[in-house]
Parts: sequence; structure tokens; C-alpha cells
Amino acid sequence: MDVPEILSRVASCNADVKSAQSRHDAEQQGVSVARSARLPQLSASLQLNYLGDGTILDRNFSNAIRDRLPHFGNTLNVTLYQPVYHGGAIAAGIDLAKLKSELAAIGVEQSVDAASIEALSCYFSLMKMSNLRKVYVDNIAITQRLIGQMTDHYNQGTALRNDITRYRLRLSSLDYDLQCIDNSISVNNCNLISLLGLEDTAVIVPATEIREDNIILKDEAYWQELTAAHSSELKAIDKSKSIARTGLRLDRAAMLPKVGIVVGDQFTGPITFEIPAVNKNYNAWYAGVSISYDISSLWTANKKMRQRRFEIANIADQRIAVSEALKRKVHEAYIAAVQARQMLDTETLNVQLANENYTVVETRFQNEMALLTDMLDASSAKLDAETRLVNAKVNLILSYYQLKFISGTLSEYSL
Repeated sequence: MDVPEILSRVASCNADVKSAQSRHDAEQQGVSVARSARLPQLSASLQLNYLGDGTILDRNFSNAIRDRLPHFGNTLNVTLYQPVYHGGAIAAGIDLAKLKSELAAIGVEQSVDAASIEALSCYFSLMKMSNLRKVYVDNIAITQRLIGQMTDHYNQGTALRNDITRYRLRLSSLDYDLQCIDNSISVNNCNLISLLGLEDTAVIVPATEIREDNIILKDEAYWQELTAAHSSELKAIDKSKSIARTGLRLDRAAMLPKVGIVVGDQFTGPITFEIPAVNKNYNAWYAGVSISYDISSLWTANKKMRQRRFEIANIADQRIAVSEALKRKVHEAYIAAVQARQMLDTETLNVQLANENYTVVETRFQNEMALLTDMLDASSAKLDAETRLVNAKVNLILSYYQLKFISGTLSEYSL
């Protein structure tokens, strides 16, 4: 797999991303729920009951007379209410649902970025270990060849057994280091297939080529501007501020009357407001305007609105703090990337020098003009330089993607 495949797989198959996406789907459905508040509200109720006999009394509770009533009672009420004006509460509720959906979408973006940088860290670590494995395998082959040459010299009486022992000691250390690299490859592969939602038996083979030459760091101001414009953290804070302001609109709406059109019909029986009662059904319909007002909002809504204003001010302070923290992160990541570039240039030269030194020492050793210790030093320097070069290449790429992660542009693959 290469980097575009990693990023694509994370966006579509990562478990955390799926969880954030389902949250976004739920918030999107909330927009439809909020819009339904504009629709007519139709309610119906049916009641069946048993009526006991009534009693007629004088005002002084004397001369009781039993009033026989029909014992089966029924009531059917149907009411239609169409909201007309709720102080802007319905529109604010719809806007609030939309903002929550947009915030959930930013949450999906943040989840994708977080999973992507984690997956890329595992991927580049896997790439580094895979390249280091090749370095160690090559050095093990060289060491084995030297052991064979030393054995021939020993058989000819021109070398000591101790010389062979020293190389076997080096070979043993290289074999152990190679086993550690294989273990690291196994761990990174396990983590990566989990992040990508692959089968447990899958084996990720990273791209063998490390394309560090395509990295263009530009200057720090470029990354600072990019972060200010695209950071998902800042986007989330701005959206939270809009949500709080919409909540303030809802608090204001609570202080305004609610007006609607109401139409209803009542079908009831028996008729008990006549004496004696009439065992018949009575039907009546009505239509008009409904006006309601929560008087207690006069002394409760102001407190809610004051609290909401404090929340808005707090969010503004949070944005300043997060913005400053992002500037520090960008600066730190940029310096790390520049340092990684400088290290790569240094290690590239070191590998060239180490190879030249090894070639000279090996030639002199073959002509019995160099000591075994010189050969050991040259091979150790070659191994160390090649190892550091691989690390420098991967560190530069990872530093570059760390900059893209902080700036909110990780999904824009450019290598």
C-alpha cells in the first residue's frame, strides 16, 4: 500500500471515523426533526367511561335528589394547531440543528485526520523498519562473507581464532537486532491493519521507495496562514460560538408570545349539562386563534440569556488560546521538519563517506594492509550511517505530514 491508499482506507473503513460519521448522520436527521415544528400539529383523544348517578342538593346541602344518568359515556376530541409565530423559536431551532450537523461534520473531519496521522505514523515506521531490515540483511551477508574469509585465513595460519570470534560476536548482535526489527514490523503491521479495518491475517507491504525529495517545506508563515484558514480545531470553536449565539436567540424567543391557528371538533355523550340528562351524543366544532405567553419568562429568561453571553465570551477566549497553541505547534513542527531536512543532508553525505571508507579499508584488508579492528570499525560505521539515513528520510516525511495534520490539510496528498 502507498500513502493515498492509506488515507483513502482510513476515511472509509476506520472504526473511529465510522462512529463520527454515524453521529453526523444522527445530527442531520435532527435538521428534519427541527423543520417538522413548522408543520400542523394534529391530535386526537378518545375516552370511554362509566357514569355514575348524580345528586342534586340545595345550597345548604339538604333535600338530596338522585339524578339518574346514562351510564355509558364517550368523548372524542380532535384538534389541529398550525404555528404562526413563536418569537423566532422555530427558525432558531432549525438553525441550531443545522449548526450541530455542521459541527458533527467537522468532528468527522477531525476523526479522519486523527486516524490518518496515527495510521501514517505506523505506516512510516513500518517503512523505516522494512528499509532497516534490508540494511541489516546486507550487513549480515557482508559479515558472513568476512567470517568465511577469516576462516580461510585461519586455516592458512594467517589469522587467529579470536579474529573469527569477534566477527561471530558481531554477527550474533546483528541477528538479534534483525529479530527486533521483525518484531517491530509485526507490531506496526498489527496496529495498521486495525486502523485500516483489514482482516487480522493481512500483511501491509509499504512502498519501498521513500520519496523525500518531493517534499517542499516552504516558509513558516505559509504554514501559519494555512493553519489559521484550515484548522479543524478553529472551525469547531467557531461553530460552537454560532451554536451558542443561536441558543441566545432561543432564549429571547421564550420572552415572546406564541400565536397559532387552532381548529377542533368535540364529539361527546351523553349530554349531562341538562337536567335530566339526555342520553344522546353532542357534537361541536370550533376555530380560532391561540395566543399563549409564558409570564415567568420575564424573570427567568434574562438569567439564561446572561449565562449564554458568558458562554459566548468564554468560547471567544478559547479560540484565542487555541489559536496561540496552534501557532506554537506549527513553529515546533516546522523547526522539526527543517532540522529533519538538515539531518537528511548530513546523513546522505555520511553514507557516501562511510561507503568510501569501507571500500578502502576492505581493499587494504584483502591485501593484508589493514587490521581486523579497522575492518570492524569500517563496517560498524557503514551500518550506522545507513541506519541513520533511513531514519532521517522517514523522519523528514513524518515531520512534513505532521505539519499538514496541524494545519488541517492532511487529506490533501501531495507527495
